[in-house]
Amino acid sequence: MTSKICIIFLYLISFNAIAQKHFQTIYGQVLDKQTKTPLPGATILVENSNPKLVASTDENGNFVLNQVPIGRQILSITYIGYLPQKSDAIVLTSAKSVTLKIELSYGSINADEVIISANKNAFEPLNELSVVSTRSFTAEETERMPAGVNDPGRVALSYPGVQRGPDDTENQIVVRGNSPIGILWRLEGVDMPNPNHFAVVGSSGGGVSVFSAQLLAKSDFSTGGFAAEYGNALSGAFDVQFRHGDMQKREHRAKIGILGLDFATDGPIKNGTSSYLVNYRYSTLGLLGKMGFYLVGERVTNDFQDLSFNLVFKKKKSISTIFGIGGLSEERYLPVENGVDRNKNRSSEWEDRVKPSNMGALGYTYTYMPDNKTYIKAVVALVGSDQIRNSDTLDLQNVRFRYNSERYLDKRLVASVTYSKRISEKFWVKTGIIANQIFYDFFKETQARLNQQDINQRQVNVSVKGDGNSQMLQQYVQTTYKISSKVSLNAGMHFLEFLTNKTGSVEPRVSMQYAPNTSSKLSFAYGRHGRILPMMTYFFADSTGKNINLNLKPIKSDHFIAAFHHYTQSRMRLSLEAYYQSIFNVPISADVTSNYWLLNYSSDFPEFQVKSQGLGRNKGIDLAIEKQFSNSYFFLATFSVLDSKFKANDGLWHNSRFNTRFSSSYTFGKEFPFKNGNILQIGGRYLFSGGFRYTPFDPIKSKEKGQYVGDQTKENEGQVAPFQRLDTRIAYRFNGEKTSGNISLDFQNASNRLNATNIAYDSAKNITYTEYRGSGFIPVLTFQFDF
Repeated sequence: MTSKICIIFLYLISFNAIAQKHFQTIYGQVLDKQTKTPLPGATILVENSNPKLVASTDENGNFVLNQVPIGRQILSITYIGYLPQKSDAIVLTSAKSVTLKIELSYGSINADEVIISANKNAFEPLNELSVVSTRSFTAEETERMPAGVNDPGRVALSYPGVQRGPDDTENQIVVRGNSPIGILWRLEGVDMPNPNHFAVVGSSGGGVSVFSAQLLAKSDFSTGGFAAEYGNALSGAFDVQFRHGDMQKREHRAKIGILGLDFATDGPIKNGTSSYLVNYRYSTLGLLGKMGFYLVGERVTNDFQDLSFNLVFKKKKSISTIFGIGGLSEERYLPVENGVDRNKNRSSEWEDRVKPSNMGALGYTYTYMPDNKTYIKAVVALVGSDQIRNSDTLDLQNVRFRYNSERYLDKRLVASVTYSKRISEKFWVKTGIIANQIFYDFFKETQARLNQQDINQRQVNVSVKGDGNSQMLQQYVQTTYKISSKVSLNAGMHFLEFLTNKTGSVEPRVSMQYAPNTSSKLSFAYGRHGRILPMMTYFFADSTGKNINLNLKPIKSDHFIAAFHHYTQSRMRLSLEAYYQSIFNVPISADVTSNYWLLNYSSDFPEFQVKSQGLGRNKGIDLAIEKQFSNSYFFLATFSVLDSKFKANDGLWHNSRFNTRFSSSYTFGKEFPFKNGNILQIGGRYLFSGGFRYTPFDPIKSKEKGQYVGDQTKENEGQVAPFQRLDTRIAYRFNGEKTSGNISLDFQNASNRLNATNIAYDSAKNITYTEYRGSGFIPVLTFQFDF
């Protein structure tokens, strides 16, 4: 099958249209990065164009570049009193124009420093207050990343200090030895529930992101030391922005591939002042499963679809948007079809588990610029998630018995207001408030087996029950003061209040940046970061029905970070960051004989009484060498060493579940030009990191109870084999008179390696064995057409 796909692909890319020159138009707006006000008179130049292609912005900061040759183009943007900037390598095709939003930083440099400074800007985060551990990413980057499947979460696996969670099929992100529980997702200024299809209960991960690359504008991803505006996060933060649709002409994109169908359209509502952008995706994985092809795992079927949109309305001093995302998904783990073929000691062979997961958000934003030094942004949104887990056991005659029923419904009305003002050339202040009105309904009932070898023994237990409403409030203020042309100081405070149990967190944040020249900078940051627990944790009910974990405190972490970045004229960056995290208020078991520590888990929640007395510490060094896409290639190489420890009831420091010791990634891409502006692209990504930890079993106690019992004297001393994965990609971009497109073939897990996930237990033999989860080699062929 694979060889046939390759032959088809090579045949398609060997076909070239008659050579002819194609051109495209670039529309854009240039803004002040701090105040979001338009910059009239800015100069935009297409690099290496002959004759020179240049444009200037009008009174609203808008510009148009006509007759730009298709292919990758880099823009150089200059404006008096602001730092010059170079864009990422923008992809222009014959059928689709490009609309850009370019934000310049206030300040000035000498003429001989312009080249390096401009190179540096394309690496920088959108948020100027995020001076450490933050990197911006683009939609184009999510499209060209091998096995990235247009997913920000999967693209982040190439970044320093980031690795995949324990299950290779789930889009969980481990940052600097922290649990995936600590990730924040934010869209257009408001916090999102888990934005993944097949969402994992009590986590931030799932199968694949609901966010569509067709809607993504340049966005930020942080791995620590967050600016004061980011709260309710411990380990990482995605700050996602939606792009605006084309305000001049209507354009469409259709994609069809092994993973599903995708259609996007954008264009003007009213020329020059308003636009729409809509994307719909439908997965065909469910159809493949019915035909016996399981791409995710053995006897695992997946269905999903999602809809995203962004409507934009511009006026002279304001911008309004109406945005939305919605995703429906269901994952099902099927039993072995014939009862006599099932191994009763492996529950996956005689259980039928169905996991529907739905989420959505509908919001309105209003940004007002009263003058050239101030902006105010207000957002109101309805967001929600609904996760259901139903599990049945089947006997030899396939008679069903429901042993597990769960539902986690979380709906929120979210409002945020941001006020930003440049007080003077040296001083800037930004403040805001984020309010959540939460409506919840959580329920879990189990009728679990008393012994693994006897599937008929049952014990009914309602462990989670809670419905009602509550509030969460976040307030922040942050300031920037330029001490000199080389030194700047950021200081701020974040306040988190969870009114369900009247607990909160007061979080000081401070950072300093020293730039001895435009090719280097040295940064330091300290911040306290708090996060409330997965909501269902508070509603664990004991045998009397009482919620005994209701008064748990938010988990808190103090981040200390030192960073050095060096930039070269060849569009490369060397980054070195050292960090230390001190974690406290982590839930541990109220049973002093247990060493349970909540952050040793990537999902779920404790179903017993816990107390906020656990400690943790993470330390490490992240190294990255990156070259932006220029001269037809890019690469990113990262290597991290880390040490992650925890302390629970026994008072000793142990390895955390995520203390893998090291992680690394190696990503590259190369383009080869053909006639007519067509491009052949090849790329690859290799992920290599230490294995996750586990506690070796106690054979005596395990045999007595008929289930796995860990040896607490060897807490997390075991370690599975290192994680390794190779993904490759070959793609061909073609251009016609009215249609352009892309044919891509991603080889996910090209080496067909199944990685060790954990240790499982065989009660019949009283032994453990290594458990392997994940999908094997998957060729993903996709056709994309723009028209």
